[in-house]
Amino acid sequence: MKRLLIYLFLVINVKCLVLNQTENSEARYINERLTKENVEVAKSVQDESRVYLDDVMFMLKNQNWTLEEKPCLDTIYLMLQNLQNFTLWAVWAWDTQSSEPQGLLFGNRYQLGNFDQCLNAPWSDKHKNLRFKYCLADIILERTDKDKRKPVDKPLSPYQSALDFIEYRPPHTRPLNEITWGVCAPVSCQPKTIEQLTEIMLNRSHLGAAGIKPNIAVTEECQISNQQREYDGLFYGFISLVGILVILSLICTYLNNRKNDSSEETKKSAIIEAFCLRENASNLLKMKKDGIEVFYGIRFLTMCFIVLDHQIGIYNSGPISDGLISDKDAQSTVGMLVLHDDLFVDTFFLLSGFLTCINFVRFKVLPNPIFLILKRYVRLIVAYAIVIFFISAIYPYTGSGPLWNRAVAHDTDQCRKNWWLNLLMVSNYVDTENICIVVSWYIPCDFQFFVVTVILFWIYKRLPRLGLLLTSVVTIASLVLPAIINYMYQLSAVQLFTFEFVMNPRASEDFHLAYIKSHTRYAAYLVGFFSGYIFAKYNAKSNTRRISMKWSVLGTFFAIVLMLVVMMVGSTFLWRDYNSLEGAMYAALNRPAWACGVAAIVLCCSLGDVPIVKKFLSWYPWVPLSRLAYGLYLVHHIIITHNVFVTRNPQHNDYFEILILAGGVTVYGCVVALLLWLFAEAPANNLLTLILKPKSRRTEASNKNQPTISVHPSISTLPTSSSGHLQDNLPNTVHFSSKF
Repeated sequence: MKRLLIYLFLVINVKCLVLNQTENSEARYINERLTKENVEVAKSVQDESRVYLDDVMFMLKNQNWTLEEKPCLDTIYLMLQNLQNFTLWAVWAWDTQSSEPQGLLFGNRYQLGNFDQCLNAPWSDKHKNLRFKYCLADIILERTDKDKRKPVDKPLSPYQSALDFIEYRPPHTRPLNEITWGVCAPVSCQPKTIEQLTEIMLNRSHLGAAGIKPNIAVTEECQISNQQREYDGLFYGFISLVGILVILSLICTYLNNRKNDSSEETKKSAIIEAFCLRENASNLLKMKKDGIEVFYGIRFLTMCFIVLDHQIGIYNSGPISDGLISDKDAQSTVGMLVLHDDLFVDTFFLLSGFLTCINFVRFKVLPNPIFLILKRYVRLIVAYAIVIFFISAIYPYTGSGPLWNRAVAHDTDQCRKNWWLNLLMVSNYVDTENICIVVSWYIPCDFQFFVVTVILFWIYKRLPRLGLLLTSVVTIASLVLPAIINYMYQLSAVQLFTFEFVMNPRASEDFHLAYIKSHTRYAAYLVGFFSGYIFAKYNAKSNTRRISMKWSVLGTFFAIVLMLVVMMVGSTFLWRDYNSLEGAMYAALNRPAWACGVAAIVLCCSLGDVPIVKKFLSWYPWVPLSRLAYGLYLVHHIIITHNVFVTRNPQHNDYFEILILAGGVTVYGCVVALLLWLFAEAPANNLLTLILKPKSRRTEASNKNQPTISVHPSISTLPTSSSGHLQDNLPNTVHFSSKF
């Protein structure tokens, strides 16, 4: 028995030993096989990489190069050789750029690579021969088989050629055959050389395999590492101006706070008070109830919608990865609520005309029209001039990025060239292709409306029949001219904010012929003027006629419905067949119809009672915000453009993110507008009051019982004063401003 147990023990041990040896052999076999496969894969990848690089070098050698291009080619050959050895500087430079376009079929136009890596190599200071520059190459893809191509019945069929899909472009969508490619090239390379290098890279991509011929152009100056923009005289001039205003305001604030309340009022003390930050800030918060408090909310909320619209448009024109979805959204319900949002500007025209009429009807004797026009001009121009100065002098230094120089050039170059046209209030008629600040077209329009209205009212006061006749002719012309111009030039019924327009508004024919011209936009202003007359008549103390709550609520409801219908019908022209007569009729009536809707809301809330709407629009916090609306309008597009074009990579077009960004732009824009008000606008208004005060005293006897009203230089022209009051700005006289 004992021997049997020993025998079994020996057998089991031997069997376990054999199994262990077998398992170890299999494990070693598997490990050796995996190692061999990994080596083969690595060798295969390395071989493919070498084949790719050898192919690039072969294509380089078979190009026609000039003697001037030799330094660039030598550096590129050296980079490719070192790239095969995986040398750091070569891999660093090659790694900065896309080897082929990605997401082109989904509307990703911008292939920007890594801008910062290209220009910020750690050794660029010590090794000048290893410095690179970043260039933008604009590419248009053209197919080479156009003669053999057959018409495509189903452009979105998954089994068609991708070339047909790239070439297919429905109206008002972005082209898929256009690419902006960021190239990191040696500093010695010339634009022509970079174009050839880009073509070689493109031919090595999946697009080159399809037989596409690229037209490549490098037209802009490339950005070089460690290259700093030099400060010029304009830069130092703007900094000096800001410094003077800040120091002057701080000194005057200190002196004004030390002044005794019983001290005699002198011209010197009045000047000091004009620059006092404390006085100007407190005046910003004062509210005077005058029956049209709803203007506060309408003005600021309209400005918020404009900021949101511009955020969507500029964001969509920048580098986004899902442009195809954005183009589809343009024909959705969201698109219908955005494409024709230029009507919000007509809201400002209506408010401006409304307040102008209220001021006029309160005159027993019309002041000198020249003085009224001068006051309006001064009130408009101060913040406007500072923003133009900022764009011309400071704006280029505030950002960087692949597309930054290109985006800045659209504003800075035009402002340096045509700033004087803006200051003369003729930029919407003269050299409009190079208008300084695209959104500023509104300001000369509003000023020109005011001038014409003052002249018509002045004529009416002296020759009533002639004044009524001229007003009738102007009113009819404001309705007829948009229709005639639209019909003659076969323009779109409305200026829709499509991709083509937001990419380059200055290139739009509709923009120059109809959108920014005063003679095509006057109707909404006149609707406001006539609405103001209705309000002034029925708001008189001796008149007890008011609108009941029932009719006020119904009137507000139908006014909102009218505005929505006008907006959404206009957006349908994006995909409808063009009809000249229909387009002309809509072009003539859509803006005054929108203005009638806004006017109905104002009258129903002011002469009647719409509980929720009236209380909301008259909410006190709107008071200071509405007074900052003009400054917000002037600066919001600068902030949006900066945020969009300092980006390094395409962004996803998410509407919730856009809403958050628009909110941030509104907040920061109001902060900047507050600074403009405290240090520039308010002091200028106060000084204007001081200068005109002696002349105003001459009419004190005749006007001492006359109610005075002043309008703060702000977007909707709500009567606010340079001191913040609604009805007591310049003593003994009347002031107007309808910036918006």
